[in-house]
Amino acid sequence: MRNVPTVLVLALLAGCGSSGGKPPVIQYAGGEPVLRVNDQPVSTALLDEVARGRGLDLANAEQRQRAIKELSDYVLLANLARKQGMEADPKFSATVEAQRLQGVANATMEYYARTHPITEDMLKAEYDAQLAKAGSESYDFSQLLFDNEADALKAGEEVLGGKDWTALYAEWQSKAKQAREFKDVRLVQLPAPELVAALKPLKVGDSTKVPVKSQYGWHLLHVSAIKPVTPPAFDAVRAELHKRMIARQGEQWMQKMRGEAVVVDLKAPKPAEPAAAQ
Repeated sequence: MRNVPTVLVLALLAGCGSSGGKPPVIQYAGGEPVLRVNDQPVSTALLDEVARGRGLDLANAEQRQRAIKELSDYVLLANLARKQGMEADPKFSATVEAQRLQGVANATMEYYARTHPITEDMLKAEYDAQLAKAGSESYDFSQLLFDNEADALKAGEEVLGGKDWTALYAEWQSKAKQAREFKDVRLVQLPAPELVAALKPLKVGDSTKVPVKSQYGWHLLHVSAIKPVTPPAFDAVRAELHKRMIARQGEQWMQKMRGEAVVVDLKAPKPAEPAAAQ
């Protein structure tokens, strides 16, 4: 059986894990009933949530029946779990509680996004910022990457001496850690800020005269072409931009809460003791 949609995690599983004065198996019954499973009424909201989670259209008869079958299966199994006292089993209860907490967390993040909408002005400002960051040009360049500074300096001295890059590249490509040509690369795609700073001032035909140090090693770069780039239209990237901004906003909110929380691992493994000296 597939994963249960968020609302059903809250409504069905939470009831199974309770003890004592047990709440009803379906704890969310808002709105008018749309189904009856044996004697259990099931609300329209729950059917809507199943359909939304599965991408089903309730106006389509075949898809509606699929949603009804899935929801009624959940209700039947939840009632069976209640009747057979499965909540007494620790593993069962832990599984239910973990899924309930995950459902609460997902619904909370969704609620936060819904109540803190990304406005059109925010989207356009982000679009402009991304365009400025990406730049309006792409680069064709070749790179010699060295894992030791001595070789990088030797090759750099040959560049300073005026040696042709093609000849230099051919001489050092078998000795370098990496020798590679790149096409249509925008500065925002480069993996290290040092490379961005090194490429920006270069013109077509220019090479770096001094090796550029990054976390990957020492680089010598040569630019063979700089081409204008036509950015995608705002409407073409709007949906993806909105998705990313929602995710970033949620993560920033979570980071704030994590920073204010105190989480203690009561069963953390103890670090291994150093071996005794021989």
